[in-house]
Amino acid sequence: MSKKPLNNKPWYELKGVRSVAGGQESGATTLKNQANQNQPAELLIYDVIGDWAGLSARQLVHDLKELDVSEITVRINSPGGSVFDGIAIYNALRHHKAHIHVRIEGLAASIASVIAMAGDTIHMAANALMMIHNPFSWVGGDAEELRKVADMLDKTTEVIAQTYAANCGLQVSEIINLMNEETWFTASEAEGHGLVDVVEEAVQLAAHFDLSAFNHVPKPLLPPFIPPSEPEDENTSAHALSVMSLCNKAGYPEMAEDFIRTHQGIEDVQRRLSECETIKSLCAAAQNTDRAAGFIQSGKSAEQVRTELFDLLTKEDEPQDNSLTPNQQSQTIKPLVDTRAVYQKRNQAVA
Repeated sequence: MSKKPLNNKPWYELKGVRSVAGGQESGATTLKNQANQNQPAELLIYDVIGDWAGLSARQLVHDLKELDVSEITVRINSPGGSVFDGIAIYNALRHHKAHIHVRIEGLAASIASVIAMAGDTIHMAANALMMIHNPFSWVGGDAEELRKVADMLDKTTEVIAQTYAANCGLQVSEIINLMNEETWFTASEAEGHGLVDVVEEAVQLAAHFDLSAFNHVPKPLLPPFIPPSEPEDENTSAHALSVMSLCNKAGYPEMAEDFIRTHQGIEDVQRRLSECETIKSLCAAAQNTDRAAGFIQSGKSAEQVRTELFDLLTKEDEPQDNSLTPNQQSQTIKPLVDTRAVYQKRNQAVA
């Protein structure tokens, strides 16, 4: 997958730094001068986090270290993203000398909810949502490689559960049960579980995230949930997360970038991924499995592949002389009379 940003919009904005850091050049960060340095610095995380959106948290962690302030307000409206980038952000906030005040203004899902736990105080808008679940990944390899990844996911789940438990007072085993169920919390439910300290007034809402990448979004919660105001064209990264999740689960992560670049809808993506499986099956049946990747990469349809495989197989067939037995067809039959030898002897006799 390309490491270039999927769009020109940074997934976070950091206010409160006197000078602009190097991340500006790569599009990874936007830093704005604060006229009054006595005001708290603000960190806005308003999109998909980290490498899933083509950006890394490295620059953000560097920028946080450069902040010499007594208070940082972290405003969150994110569907999650890269687990390890999120953990790096959490640790950077927890180890900062400033008082960390977190405000969940729309959605704190997946690793975004872990970042929220970095707050010394955590406030949540009355109409916001929080979601916790188990981390997931994708990998190709043999059984041993898959076991290593499964072990890593188990350890990551344990670390994340301990992070929640340290804030809310629940037992780690209780948190893991909630994560196993992909649990969604309203603001009052999050407060009841000790995950937030204060429920604030509802935020004026306008745009929403595509949550189709998650498995158990409560239907009663979806209609009224539209997070904080953003222009309509800024759902790109949330849609990209859904597309990447579908491609990864289907085993074609390399196709995600093209789907996103060509603005393919979710149904179109699902249809093409299904067609890719059909193409692989056709190639396997024709004993040409090595051609499947090329057919898929070239964008051929299943029908085109079926026709091409048929033409390929029939072209390779050699004509058979049905007047001969199978054994005779595989043997070189010598002529009864060697005419060349006869002519050679005749020429010698004449000479």
